[in-house]
Amino acid sequence: MIGVFGDLILDVAVRSHGPLQIGSDVTGAISYQGGGSAANVAAWLGSLGANVRFAGAIGRDLAGNTLALELASYGVETCLTEKDDPTGTILLFLDDRGERTMVTSRGANLQVVPSDIPDEFFDGLQHMHLTGYSFFGSQELASTTITLLAKIRERDIPFSVDPSSYALLKEFGAERFLHLTAEASLIFPNLDEGMVLTGEVEPEAVAKRLSEMYPCVIMTMGSEGCLVANRGFLSHVPTKPVLAVDTTGAGDAFAAGYLYASLQGASVLESAEAGNDVGGNCVLHYGGRPIA
Repeated sequence: MIGVFGDLILDVAVRSHGPLQIGSDVTGAISYQGGGSAANVAAWLGSLGANVRFAGAIGRDLAGNTLALELASYGVETCLTEKDDPTGTILLFLDDRGERTMVTSRGANLQVVPSDIPDEFFDGLQHMHLTGYSFFGSQELASTTITLLAKIRERDIPFSVDPSSYALLKEFGAERFLHLTAEASLIFPNLDEGMVLTGEVEPEAVAKRLSEMYPCVIMTMGSEGCLVANRGFLSHVPTKPVLAVDTTGAGDAFAAGYLYASLQGASVLESAEAGNDVGGNCVLHYGGRPIA
């Protein structure tokens, strides 16, 4: 069983048919999908056949109920608490290259307290995955995440972390983040996040520096695949070329592919290849979740 903790979000994606017209209208395509980095990882893990359990928060609203049902449809066991704040929502503006700009209202996700995650959540977990978002946004949430880490350490459950956002990482503080996640067995940064954490610029230097802090570093680099730094070796794992439609959730899909393969006994490089494959599948369609 893989445990995942973090944000559950409603993604509202907007692709306009031309430049926005201030004070007027422009046509476009608008779609709604389940989102939230941690919840995306859980959904992809479930779609791959993993036993996965997700903990998070929703509002007492239709969006929350819908998102909970969607996660269950992927085979995810959920441990969700309802909050007075509305379910988190992200508005994503997509350009013609599939890149996105986001406006985020995290809502109920910021209100999770330690008592919302019962001890039973940890039963049978082989691995725990969480994202940087669980440290960012409110002191209450950061304190809850620190408590969660203490509980998994008590149970000797290894954990992985995705730093999530270079901008929020800067605001939170790189040294603080490194200190709080120092016992992670695995980190999934992208290059921008790795640069913030290390102060290095060149990809190889970033990965090498991070490998001095974490046992295994899998640094994603979009269409260039990923860099693997593990036990003193550094390797580039290329990905197959694909025509990206929407990059939302690609890093989450990668993490799920890697974790699933790794827990099936695959080597680090084999797991990285699996991550590349799942991440590549994600960008072929709109939204950060698997197509049912």
